[in-house]
Amino acid sequence: MRYIRSTFVPDESKCMCLFEAPNAGHVKELKESAKLPFSRIVEAMDLTP
Repeated sequence: MRYIRSTFVPDESKCMCLFEAPNAGHVKELKESAKLPFSRIVEAMDLTP
C-alpha cells in the first residue's frame, strides 16, 4: 500500500486521502490500526493519461 496525497476542501471541511492499495479493505485495516478517523472508503480509478 502507498499513500499518494490528500486534498482538503475548506468550504465543506472535508479531507480526501488517496492511497494505492490492492483493495479498499487494506486501506480500512491501515486506518483502523493507526486509529485515524474516516467516514468512508471507496475505490477509485486513476484516469490520468
